[in-house]
Amino acid sequence: MENIEELPLEESGNFPKEDRVKLIVLESDAYSELLNDFIRLMKLAVRDAKIEAMKSFSDPATDWIDAEEAKSILGIKSKSKLQELRDYNEITFSQAGKKVIRYSKKSILEYLERNIVM
Repeated sequence: MENIEELPLEESGNFPKEDRVKLIVLESDAYSELLNDFIRLMKLAVRDAKIEAMKSFSDPATDWIDAEEAKSILGIKSKSKLQELRDYNEITFSQAGKKVIRYSKKSILEYLERNIVM
């Protein structure tokens, strides 16, 4: 980053050269940008790890999950967002009766893969 300025510490006392600390000073905007980039990368890593873990559970017999588990995998809290994903055919679901809706875990993982942002 262009906003990083490295300031050498003064030569001091009894510390061997290899034990001296370099102080890095960042402007607050540069620090915020760096922190936001780090957080974004960590979220991507966690999401990717979840996707990989879920792929191992793609047995057709256990593919169908309830709304709470679907929301958890997607990282959403509202039923209306699930409804939106159903309305736009983004994820596969099955409806047995008026209120019994199950979601395909495989389709949810595919949706997440289609929407990866780098």
